[in-house]
Amino acid sequence: MNPDGTGNQPSYGPDGQWAGPTGGYPQQGDPQYGYQQPGPPQYPYGDPWAQQYGQPQPGYAQPGYPQGYPQQGYGQPGPGWGAPAPEVKVGIVALRPLDLGDIYGGAMAAIRSNPGVMVGLTAVLVLVTQLVTFLAQIPMTRIAVDPDAETDAALGDLAAATGLSIGVGLIAGIASLFLTGVLTVAVARAVMGERTSAGDAVRAIGPRLLSLIGLSLLQFLIFLVPTALVVGLVVVLAVAAGDAGPIVAVLVAFVLFLVLIVGYLAVLPTVSLSYPAVVLEQLGPIAALKRGYELQRPGFWRVLGILLLTYLITGIITLVVSIPFGVVSVLVDDGAGLETLAGSTVTGLAIAGVGAAIAQILTVPFLAGVQTLLYVDQRTRNEQFDQVLRDEALRRWQFGTQNLSTDALWLQKPQAAQSSWY
Repeated sequence: MNPDGTGNQPSYGPDGQWAGPTGGYPQQGDPQYGYQQPGPPQYPYGDPWAQQYGQPQPGYAQPGYPQGYPQQGYGQPGPGWGAPAPEVKVGIVALRPLDLGDIYGGAMAAIRSNPGVMVGLTAVLVLVTQLVTFLAQIPMTRIAVDPDAETDAALGDLAAATGLSIGVGLIAGIASLFLTGVLTVAVARAVMGERTSAGDAVRAIGPRLLSLIGLSLLQFLIFLVPTALVVGLVVVLAVAAGDAGPIVAVLVAFVLFLVLIVGYLAVLPTVSLSYPAVVLEQLGPIAALKRGYELQRPGFWRVLGILLLTYLITGIITLVVSIPFGVVSVLVDDGAGLETLAGSTVTGLAIAGVGAAIAQILTVPFLAGVQTLLYVDQRTRNEQFDQVLRDEALRRWQFGTQNLSTDALWLQKPQAAQSSWY
């Protein structure tokens, strides 16, 4: 507070350039506070307040503090501080609402800036998962599909193969959840210009793994239970309708499965945003689903559209990569594997597995980046979360120290935006 009772005013140097807020913060080099002229922090993506991001000019709006966020000694903003804040970028995206290009560009920037986690760790986990899957399928290549085989023996082989598939599926599912959580941490830290090692990311996600598994089970039930009810209803109608049963069953199944597709699309944004909420806000499975629902309500169609476009792009990439390996696998098998329960030979399975691994390594980091940045963007649009990030970035830029760790920033209480961005 100034002696005349006014709040802190923007300070300008001899050349008229903005010199940052004064009054609330101790100045560098001030002996009263024991400062020894520390140099400015080195942001990996450059000085966030450099000219290329928009130099603050007279009329720069004082950064606001959402409720519950610790203030840093700012007084009331003085006259003339009403213009929009400059674009600030300390990491992979600017600290403002993001458009589609920002989200996709940020996801690619996260991969380029932290390849050790985004690519290296992804490759390790994907290769291990594919190896386990391949080894589990080898016994199936020795089980012949013989319609004349004894019923008991055939059922025994089928039961063993089913149990093996379920076990491998569980292992692959847990590995996928773990990888999603690790990539979410890496992308969220990259928003504030931080790079994280594989070890740090793994340690950060360890305590959240059970919650991720719980959320995945809830998602499984959300999608499985309606599907099972529809299938059961179709079977009952087919039996009860007599001679017209097949026709009635087909018509009812067509209508009900259209309803299912619409329902699945309706819950997709909620489920997608709930995974970052589990990891970054440290919520339980049910609370994370509620949080995902709250975040996706404003801008539902936008979030759904970005997700569907992302799945379409990654699906095309997966097909382009996998098809050549699938063709080679069929040529190598020369039809020999069709007589086995696996539907392929050991060599064919190995070739197809390599293609699947390459496709996942290319698409999984991008999917995780888009999902995490959508979460960040929804918090920015609905809760003014960009102000929390800007305030912390400003403090780090001024003093070279953190007031809050980046992981702790995501725990800040939400505050409703004053106006809608949609």
